Amino acid sequence: MDSITEQSDELAIRAIWVIPAPRHSVYAVASDFERFPVYFPKLARSACVTSRSADRLTIEVEAASFGRFFPAVRITINAELFPGTGYRCSTFNHTFGTTGKEEFVLTDAPQGTQIAYTYIVRVRRKWLRPLYGWLVRHFALSYWKRHYLDPLTQLAQNHEREVIAKAAD
Repeated sequence: MDSITEQSDELAIRAIWVIPAPRHSVYAVASDFERFPVYFPKLARSACVTSRSADRLTIEVEAASFGRFFPAVRITINAELFPGTGYRCSTFNHTFGTTGKEEFVLTDAPQGTQIAYTYIVRVRRKWLRPLYGWLVRHFALSYWKRHYLDPLTQLAQNHEREVIAKAAD
């Protein structure tokens, strides 16, 4: 289930997905920000954790949020990790001049792991709001499903197999 709502200068993107992998393995992949370019090469071109203090991180990312036909964007992410259950972060997109709040919450589900995703973006440049909303509606959600959720599922399943293999040794 995906939904997008607009209110003044904010655009709220909400989605709930279920993937067939255990929560701890989904979290292990989803919270490994430095490996995003390896895990999700069509979304992240580079990622560098510039500071870390316990479960708080600052990450500099060069991303391709809307696909290869759009220029890369430079984003600063300030994340707070909630081990095993997800993360919350604030973002600043230097390229588009947008700020956002993101929440990624994992819960156990009968079929695997439920992901409740919320991203609220504030678009400061008034002329850019309709374009940004249109891009998210028509490209971003389907692109994220193909290039984030599908690999996340496979990577989390591989992680779980590795955990089981190590436990068997």
